[in-house]
Amino acid sequence: MMLSELNIDEDAFDIFVTFNAMEKIEFLSDAMEFGIDAAMLTQFGKITDNLKYNNSTVPISSQDFVSGNYRLCVTTMEGEVQLNSESRKTIQNFVTKLFADGLILTPIKKKKSDMDMYRYFKAYKVVGRCTPVSLS
Repeated sequence: MMLSELNIDEDAFDIFVTFNAMEKIEFLSDAMEFGIDAAMLTQFGKITDNLKYNNSTVPISSQDFVSGNYRLCVTTMEGEVQLNSESRKTIQNFVTKLFADGLILTPIKKKKSDMDMYRYFKAYKVVGRCTPVSLS
C-alpha cells in the first residue's frame, strides 16, 4: 500500500494526533504494511506495556477502630502509618500497642490532609519489626 492510498478514519486520527513523532512514523509504517487496525493495536500494546512498567501506585489501606468513646483512623501505605483521631491519648495508646507487638516506628513530620477528618494527626515511618515486647 502506498502512503497516498492510506485512509485514516476520524476515530483513528483522534488517537493518531496524540502520538509523538516517532510513534506516528511507526504507526504509518505499520498501517501501510498491515493495515490501520493492526497498527492501532500495536500502538495500544506499546502504551499498555509502558503503563504496566511505569505503574508506581502505592497500595493504601485505611481502617477505622473504636477505642472507648473515640474513633481512630489508621491509614497504612508502603513503609508508613498515619493515625487520625479526636483523642491524642487514643493515638498514643495505639502506638504503644504497635510497639508491644514488635513494630518499630519513628515519627515523621507530615501535615494533615483534607481527607483527615479528625482533630489530631500523627504519621510514623515503619523502621522494622522485632519480637513482641512485654511491657510488664
